[in-house]
Amino acid sequence: MKKYFAYILILLVGLVACDDNTGTLGGSIIPNEDIISIDTATYQATTRSVAIDSVLGKTSKVYLGRFTDPQTESVFEADFIAQFNCAEGGNVFPPSKDVVGDSIAVKAELRLFFTTIFGDPTNTMTAEVYKLEQTLQEGNKYYTNLDLEQFYNAAEGPFATKVYVATDYSIEDSEREDEEHYPNVTIPLPTEEGTRIMGLYRRHPEYFNNASAFIENVCPGYYVKTSKGDGTVLYINQVSLEISFRNAQNDSVYTTSFSSSEEVLQTNRFSTKAETLQPLVDDNSCTYLKTPAGIFTEATLPIEEIVAENDSINAAKIFFQCYNDTYDTPYKFGTPETLLMIHKDEMFTFFEKNKLTDDISSFYAAYNHTYNRYEYNNIASLITYCNNKRQAWLASNPGGDIDTEYPDWNKVMLIPVTVATDSSNGIVGFRHDFNLNSVRLVGGTDKIDIKVITSKFN
Repeated sequence: MKKYFAYILILLVGLVACDDNTGTLGGSIIPNEDIISIDTATYQATTRSVAIDSVLGKTSKVYLGRFTDPQTESVFEADFIAQFNCAEGGNVFPPSKDVVGDSIAVKAELRLFFTTIFGDPTNTMTAEVYKLEQTLQEGNKYYTNLDLEQFYNAAEGPFATKVYVATDYSIEDSEREDEEHYPNVTIPLPTEEGTRIMGLYRRHPEYFNNASAFIENVCPGYYVKTSKGDGTVLYINQVSLEISFRNAQNDSVYTTSFSSSEEVLQTNRFSTKAETLQPLVDDNSCTYLKTPAGIFTEATLPIEEIVAENDSINAAKIFFQCYNDTYDTPYKFGTPETLLMIHKDEMFTFFEKNKLTDDISSFYAAYNHTYNRYEYNNIASLITYCNNKRQAWLASNPGGDIDTEYPDWNKVMLIPVTVATDSSNGIVGFRHDFNLNSVRLVGGTDKIDIKVITSKFN
């Protein structure tokens, strides 16, 4: 009989929201010996801000620039390493007879293509480029606090330097505003670099058979950093190494491009002095989310209390309300569009293994612009998951103090993420949100409600 009523429980739960008096819901159709009572109860989670010094650095975008946060006076710096793809088996350069000088380049450049600028687009910034002496290795996990000096020789000085303004005033306004215009910063490299690469192609075309051969034998990649300027950060969609040569047939200049892409490794390095963020971490009137690597929010769920008082948990929802931003600055940080809730044990491996949310130990919520909050409408399975962890630990550690020896068993982290989708808009991955975002959440000394719907047979 109870299997039958478990089946109709879905309908009963759906009716809970329509009637606050649920004590006898459905009583007229259930035999007296199997009365189901549906109840709601509210429990409270606690939250705190946690400083995060780094996150996994792999991303489809890279970032370049420097920005001083007027709220905290913290200086955020972004630089990156890029490696380049080479089309497998493709004809990279024309035959010798079609190139003036055989393998003589007339120009070599790095082009940084972007669609988004954070900060003042009219600032004067200076970028430096260094040649890598070691490559990023497939399979390694590179975080955003990566020590980049192991990859290049800083003592040799920059390979190239570029003073630039994000808004390119060298072209007409009409061209700059054209929808087909792709804004970019072009960094000239020594022309000899292009000639060197073309010469290798003549002598060793096998080095250009694929990305791995190209990176290992031709161009390990480049490190690009900001050396001067403040107030502008570029969100760079693509980095291209472009080598130009003169065609022997018509004396025109042609260009071969090698682009960074998902198929090759690139990583970001972010730097923010932790001491400048500490006052935010210590602020108990709220909690913070600050990206790309700054502050996450940790929530402690009242698992023991919930499971002790309820036989069957059918649904549990929790909302994280945002405070309105009242800080007056011309360049405001954005609000993260997607927030991952994940058991604290998995906050690193989730990204390292490129996992998807499973609605058991990990969930995601889109920012609700109407209500200014993040909504998780059913985390009942998370309560069960945490309780199972507790029971397993206690069974393996009889007499142990779980809250002292395994304090993370009932904790989740709130982490801003971006969602990667395929051509059918299906979710294929989650990455850390590297945009400059900052939001205050209700929390700290203010507890967060968890509303639980339960059922039991009387």
